[in-house]
Amino acid sequence: MSSEKELSNDQSNQEVIDFGIYYLDMVQCPLNPNHKLRRHRLPYHLLKCKKMFPDKIKCPYGHYYYLEKHEMANHLQTCPYKPRSVQAEEMQPYIVQAQRARNENIVYNYDVDNFEIDEPYWD
Repeated sequence: MSSEKELSNDQSNQEVIDFGIYYLDMVQCPLNPNHKLRRHRLPYHLLKCKKMFPDKIKCPYGHYYYLEKHEMANHLQTCPYKPRSVQAEEMQPYIVQAQRARNENIVYNYDVDNFEIDEPYWD
């Protein structure tokens, strides 16, 4: 019986601590690089910090990516967080233009009535 008590005491005294959990990670504030905080506090911090930086706006594709208003147009062209579907829609005019240029080099013979075979017919 005493061995059972020792086992139960040993198990209760041991506490497993996982230091890899996300809320212990330290991150940098996207608005002010001097601010360091825990990852789980970032959304709350951004609400307060945003008041000090009214000229910065959030990237529509990156959740925690903020830029100056005048830099946003250039950033949206090369945003690494942009979904592939949006990238494909933006590339569509260039693809159509390339297809038209390729089709201009093709010559079609639609004169069916006066069609002549240049090669001899061996059958």
